[in-house]
Amino acid sequence: MDVTLKPELARLVEADVKSGRSTDPNDFLNRAVYHYVLARDLGEEYKAEEIDRMIAAGLDDIERGDTIEGEEAFRQLRAYSAERRLQR
Repeated sequence: MDVTLKPELARLVEADVKSGRSTDPNDFLNRAVYHYVLARDLGEEYKAEEIDRMIAAGLDDIERGDTIEGEEAFRQLRAYSAERRLQR
């Protein structure tokens, strides 16, 4: 499979690898595709503007101290995922 990225996406991949968050471009792209497919299968497809709004809202929550512990967050995500699977 041969893939050509738009220049702005190639820069994002390069920056992620340079930061150390990904070991190489293949690692980044494999994880990105996996998360895209997972989100799509859960019916969670968003436009870039929607994602930006959700991130801003999350940062506002953090500033207000409106957060939950990690284990509780994962428990809620698992419950949400299970509920979505039952709805199909």
